[in-house]
Amino acid sequence: MIRTEKLTKNYGKDRGVFNLDLNVPRGKIYGFVGPNGAGKTTTIKMLCGLVKPDSGKAFVGDVQITPGNIPKIKRKTGYMPDIFGVYEQMSVWEYLDFYGAAFKIAPKARRKRIEEVLALTESSHMIDYQVTSLSRGMRQRIGLAKTMMHDPEILILDEPAGGLDPTARIEMRQTISRLRSLGKTILLSSHILPELSSVCDLVGIIFKGRLLAQGTVKEISASLQEKIIINVTVDSDIAEARSVLERIACVESVKTLEQNVLQCMFTGAREQVKSVLRLLVENKVVVRWFSEEEVDLEDVFINITKRA
Repeated sequence: MIRTEKLTKNYGKDRGVFNLDLNVPRGKIYGFVGPNGAGKTTTIKMLCGLVKPDSGKAFVGDVQITPGNIPKIKRKTGYMPDIFGVYEQMSVWEYLDFYGAAFKIAPKARRKRIEEVLALTESSHMIDYQVTSLSRGMRQRIGLAKTMMHDPEILILDEPAGGLDPTARIEMRQTISRLRSLGKTILLSSHILPELSSVCDLVGIIFKGRLLAQGTVKEISASLQEKIIINVTVDSDIAEARSVLERIACVESVKTLEQNVLQCMFTGAREQVKSVLRLLVENKVVVRWFSEEEVDLEDVFINITKRA
C-alpha cells in the first residue's frame, strides 16, 4: 500500500532521506524506527505530498505521489503529525464536524461518522468537551478521530504516543490494533522502541536518512546472525543435559536457571537452532520444553545502528 523507490530529499551533511526503499503491505502495521533527526518526519511529509522529493518515486496504493495526484492521495490517506493544530474555542463535536465538512462529507453522514470515529477511539464521552480542556492523551485520541473522519485506507501516524503517560500509551496501542482489525494499513513512526515491538507486524530502521533494515524483528535479527537465547526444560539428569549443550560448537555459554531449566547462548545461523534440540535427543536427554526468547527490538536497533 505504500512503496518508495530511491526516494531522496537532501538537506546536506547527512540531513534528509537518501535512496529510501520502503514497502508497507496492505492491512499491516509498519513501525518506522529511528532516533530524532533520522528522517522519519521528512519521509512521512513526502508520502503525504507536503514535501517534494529531490529524486525517486513514492506510491500510495497504485497512485504515484506527484503534485497532480495530491487530491487522490489525501482521499486515500489520513495523516496525524506529531504536533497538530486544534481550534481551542470549539467543542470536540464542532472540531470533528469542521474537518468532516472540509472533506465534503454531507451533514447527515457527518453526524454518523463523528459518532463512529469517537467510538473507535473510545472518546464518545468527550463529544461535548471544549478542545481547550483536553489533556495531551485526550487530544491525541481526538486527533486520531479527526484523521479517521474521511475513512482513509491508510493511516500515517507520526509519533502518536509521544508525550503520553504510560496509561495513555497503552490505550493508544489498543486503538491502533483495533484499526488494523478494520483492514487499515498503518505506518507508525516512533523512537520509543517498546511501543513499536508490541504492536507492529513489520519494522523499518532508519538512521541518518538511510534505511538500514526492514522486515519482522526476527527476520532482521536473523540477518544479523545475532546471539539467540534458548531455554531448555528437561525431565532427566540436568548435569548430563548441560554437558551435551557445552559440547555444541555454536553454544557460547550455558547456565542453570532453575532445578530443571537450562539457558544457553547460541551464536550460529537461526536455521541451525534445531540442531541443538536434535543433539539433546540423540544423547538421551528428555526435553520437556525447548524455546527461544523473544527478540528485543531495542537490541536489534542498537546492533544495526552500531554497524552503520
